[in-house]
Amino acid sequence: MRMINQNDLEYLQDIMERGNITADQANVEMVRMARVRVINGSMPASVRKALNTAVKNGELMHKSKSGKKPEVYYHPNFEHLANEERNRIEKNTIDALLKICGSEVADNAPS
Repeated sequence: MRMINQNDLEYLQDIMERGNITADQANVEMVRMARVRVINGSMPASVRKALNTAVKNGELMHKSKSGKKPEVYYHPNFEHLANEERNRIEKNTIDALLKICGSEVADNAPS
């Protein structure tokens, strides 16, 4: 997953301070710049509302949480990256659970 770099972040802060964009628009642009934003846990309601509005306007796409796969917002041209990231996180989660369960089974096995 591509993280937003310092220059991009400072650029967004600068144009927001000038009043060219709102904080909601900056959040949408951050997702577009990073290509994919994975949502693990909660997010402020105002940010979620801005991202969902961008989805309705066609600026972003959204995939809901499914099983062990996390929720993601992503740039419309990068669905393949969103899928790869969701699959990677799901695999890592399952591997971690198997390690925990595997060690418990080994500890409780009769000698």
